[in-house]
Amino acid sequence: MKILFTTVAPLRQGPAGATSDLASARYRVLIPAQQLARLGHQVQLAALPADGWPASVTQNPCDVLVISKSFHAENETLAAGMKARGVKVVVDFCDDHFEHAQHGAHQRKLVELADTVVASTETMAAAILKHTGREAIVVTDPVEGPRRFPKFAPQLPALRVLWFGHGSNLNGLVARGAQLKALADVMPVRLTVLTTPSNDSATFVAQFATSLGIDSSRLRVEYQPWSLEATWKAFEACDLVWIPVVDGDQKAAKSPNRLIEPLWAGRFVVADPVPSYMPFADIVPVGQDLAKAVQAALDDPAGTETRMREAQRRIARDHSAFECGRRWAAALGERDARPMRLNLGCGDKILPGYVNVDVVEARAGMKPDVICDLHDLVPFADATADEILSVHVVEHFWRWEIRDVLREWVRVLKPGGKMVVECPNLESACRTFLENPAQFSREDKDGQRTMWVFYGDPAWKDPLMIHRWGYTPESLRALLADVGLQDIRQEPAQFKLREPRDMRVVGVKP
Repeated sequence: MKILFTTVAPLRQGPAGATSDLASARYRVLIPAQQLARLGHQVQLAALPADGWPASVTQNPCDVLVISKSFHAENETLAAGMKARGVKVVVDFCDDHFEHAQHGAHQRKLVELADTVVASTETMAAAILKHTGREAIVVTDPVEGPRRFPKFAPQLPALRVLWFGHGSNLNGLVARGAQLKALADVMPVRLTVLTTPSNDSATFVAQFATSLGIDSSRLRVEYQPWSLEATWKAFEACDLVWIPVVDGDQKAAKSPNRLIEPLWAGRFVVADPVPSYMPFADIVPVGQDLAKAVQAALDDPAGTETRMREAQRRIARDHSAFECGRRWAAALGERDARPMRLNLGCGDKILPGYVNVDVVEARAGMKPDVICDLHDLVPFADATADEILSVHVVEHFWRWEIRDVLREWVRVLKPGGKMVVECPNLESACRTFLENPAQFSREDKDGQRTMWVFYGDPAWKDPLMIHRWGYTPESLRALLADVGLQDIRQEPAQFKLREPRDMRVVGVKP
């Protein structure tokens, strides 16, 4: 499909491509557009200029127009014109302004013009149905930011608490100030408020701290201007994230991004009960008193970290950029069933036509489609992959764990699906080494066909890149047979140095 995403948010070029300071633009436009492009669609982006849409947008030869988070009548004209040319119009809603005096009529008009309506949450979809009678397809927000191992180990006596969000959410701090005061009565609290950079925000934070009437030895409140980079650093620096929310229809429709981002970053979260948070309420203190939730976590830090790991599993399953991209493709009308081909342990080798999966956020600047532990492919259901490709990955697992790892990969394969495993050939490396041990024991390129096979490339300086076991063609075939594959055969290697240093063995799930 030829897809045009439009947004009222300003876009700018960052180191990794287009970005925006507006969260909804990243979640509802930029990340979906990137994933749809990786799925093979032709995707363009357009931000609304001050003088209205240019002809390059109004006459764009797209198949699908996506209008995201609109407050401008220009988008009504754009949608009507596109429909007249036979373009499918999709309107995406992530905020409930249907009863707003200024914006309500505009939202209802866009729903009327839309061929398909998309909502960010079930609550948002219910609001659309209530006010317009139209059903909406729910496509949730993807998680953003670095994944970190869960850790809850406060360095008491002072507890480092983070509040982050748009300035429009600061009223939650005021509404739940008594909970913060009760916590500070139990232990010293250092609260960081990370929000919209402005004099108003700084003034609010100063006045909020004073209004609580607590001695600064018990509660210290610091204002920090928001940026994406500041957010990730603030997650690392805090012990827990607190998300107090004022009740209301607009807040009820909000996506879970404020909850899932700190959880993804490995931080304990205490949050008020927003509907989109409730799928995590059995493992995250949603709707609990702040002081009581903190004390419960302090009493059982190991259990707290276990529950945080489970939260990350759910996020990987339901909120990966890849999964959200798939849901967007279906919402926009993709009908052809694309083969699911997984490139497991992709590293910096991002392959077109594959879902590129790795445990790290990026390597050599290249980001995978899905971040998850290869021991546990939770984002992928049983028997959903047509092919699994693994290039120089199996040698990075310990021998005692590799069978369970491969059985997990086999779980994801469809019957008849093939697993392709490429890795260094231990037998070839040993023969080469013995030809000239002095030369081939070096750490530089002379050791590329020998020492790098045995131990990994030292240039990475990364424990994840260490080789933990080696395989010959015979031992790799036996391993694949042991985990249930059939029709096992050796084929010419297609990546890295290829033969004779490397090898490829292929098996099929019965």
